[in-house]
Amino acid sequence: MTDSSRGYQQFFAEMKRRRVFRVMAVYGATAFVLLQVADLLAQGMGLSDQVLRITTFLVLIGFPIAIVLAWAFDSTPEGMVRTGDAAPGELDALILAPASQRLPAGLMALAGVGLLVAGTWWIARSTVPESSSGDATSAPAAVRLALTDVADNSRPSLAVLPFMNMSSDPEQEYFSDGMTEEILNTLANIRELRVAGRTSAFAYKGENKDLREIGDELGVDYLIEGSVRKAGNSLRITAQLIDAADGSHLWSDQYDRSMEDVFAIQTEIAEAIADALTIPLGLTGDETLVTPTGDLAAYDLYLAGRTKLRERGAAVGEAIQLFEAAIARDSTWAPAWAALAEAREVRVWYLETYDRDIPGDLQVPRFLAESEQAAIRALELDPSSASAIVALGSVHRDRGEWSEAENAYKRALALDPDNAEAYQQYAELLYNIGRVAEAVRFADRALVLDPAPIRFSILYGALRYDGRPEEAAEVALLAMQRDPDAATVATWFQGAEALATRGDGEGAIAAFQKALRGMDWMDVPDTSSWWTEEAFEEWALGWAEGRVPVLPEGFPSFLGESELVRMGRPDSAMVEILSGGGWASLGLKFDPSIWRPELDSLRNDPRVQAAMASLGQDASALRRTPPAERTRPGILESTP
Repeated sequence: MTDSSRGYQQFFAEMKRRRVFRVMAVYGATAFVLLQVADLLAQGMGLSDQVLRITTFLVLIGFPIAIVLAWAFDSTPEGMVRTGDAAPGELDALILAPASQRLPAGLMALAGVGLLVAGTWWIARSTVPESSSGDATSAPAAVRLALTDVADNSRPSLAVLPFMNMSSDPEQEYFSDGMTEEILNTLANIRELRVAGRTSAFAYKGENKDLREIGDELGVDYLIEGSVRKAGNSLRITAQLIDAADGSHLWSDQYDRSMEDVFAIQTEIAEAIADALTIPLGLTGDETLVTPTGDLAAYDLYLAGRTKLRERGAAVGEAIQLFEAAIARDSTWAPAWAALAEAREVRVWYLETYDRDIPGDLQVPRFLAESEQAAIRALELDPSSASAIVALGSVHRDRGEWSEAENAYKRALALDPDNAEAYQQYAELLYNIGRVAEAVRFADRALVLDPAPIRFSILYGALRYDGRPEEAAEVALLAMQRDPDAATVATWFQGAEALATRGDGEGAIAAFQKALRGMDWMDVPDTSSWWTEEAFEEWALGWAEGRVPVLPEGFPSFLGESELVRMGRPDSAMVEILSGGGWASLGLKFDPSIWRPELDSLRNDPRVQAAMASLGQDASALRRTPPAERTRPGILESTP
């Protein structure tokens, strides 16, 4: 035996004598269990990934410390004592012992190290979702491409008009609407096509209007229209492609199939249209235009859920239940998981879906954790699901994890440059962290792609924070004109503000009353004692004329920080800011109103800066659009 080999054997024998191997085995097994429990608790309690990372770091740091302590000290009935030298011949006895006595200690130590590595790997895997991986360097280029002017886009453009419900049952309307949206989404997967958003096309539902006029109003080259008849398991879908310039038919077909062929029909329609327009599908490898489910009942539940989710408000809760029911039937269908992730995150912003018996700040972390879990599951099934990535980005944003959110939105836009939802949510992130100039551009692009009521509200806010109240007022008034029945509560509040700024007290009070009626699910206090037309007009005119109005007692309590400042009550505004009310009271890192120009004079106050810092905001981060670089929002340019 050489001196070097004997030296190694003596070292390992000393480790066994000092019970280092035993400590390695016990520590590794305990650490593995601890990390698994921490992961489960983090999911159940909605804790951030940072908590898991810190726990893992402490466990790893503790391992070498435990080994050093095991080497240096020994546990005796008298307590911990310093380990003494080996007795004469003790190490030789350990070295010469049979392998059956020597090997188990080393193998147990090796197993302990393996468990420690496995536990660390599991946490690393669970705290780095698929959506944050990949080549992020390509995302900014895709975003810049999507922000070029729509008029400069050379791709053929089309809109899918709402398919008529030809079924005998009017309750099947959601199915024909759902089929329209699914065909729209299938066509949107063809990168060489520019497809108008759902809201744009559905504005023409039930209207008997000249197709050339519709094409001109939507700014598209082609239109698709058709019908759906569903009777039991039988399905008939007709579709036709129309040249919007002259109304001529370029292609049409009728599909008489069973429900099992519904996904094949969507694919065939998309392929036929691409062929008629002589554009490539752009698919590579195993890519497909449609992600089917084998359970048609799950598909039906999914379509019903999409309809409810578009309604927003209390219907968001119903949408969640429908998506969960779809998943219960087919747990491997990525679109249902992605839709569930979106609905669970959206729920955060609709207080009418909350459980009134539980404080909101205890519910929000659960909503976000559930959304994150659904998004991760969707991405496990389909790593290219842009909607799941957007939902995951919104979860990060709501938690104040700004960089993670931005990476997710950029990745979603790299996958789908025409994704209006990604632009909207990204805009909300940008104006929350003070990058207001960028927020205006992204919010405007979202609205041009799909002019849904909520997107008008987002652009209105971005323009207000950018110091452009006149353009903001135009956006608010346009939102009320476009579709009064679909306008959100926020739309009417913003319209009231816009009209008040213009000195239209009568119009403002009417808009505000509509907003209040939209909040009938809340316990809105009786305002009859002070909410009179005279009081409101006094406030509106005072605001417009830059003077402090004389208002009844209680009126200012209903106002926000901006109104209080403009009314000459900065101290009251300061109290509102420092109280941490609004969304911050629910634990959300989302309070963009701090960037309003009216509050510029208060943001330099150390108390306000401390409050902003608690939300992850930096008062010096404000970036508005320089006056010389301002361009009129596209939605206003495209409106006669």
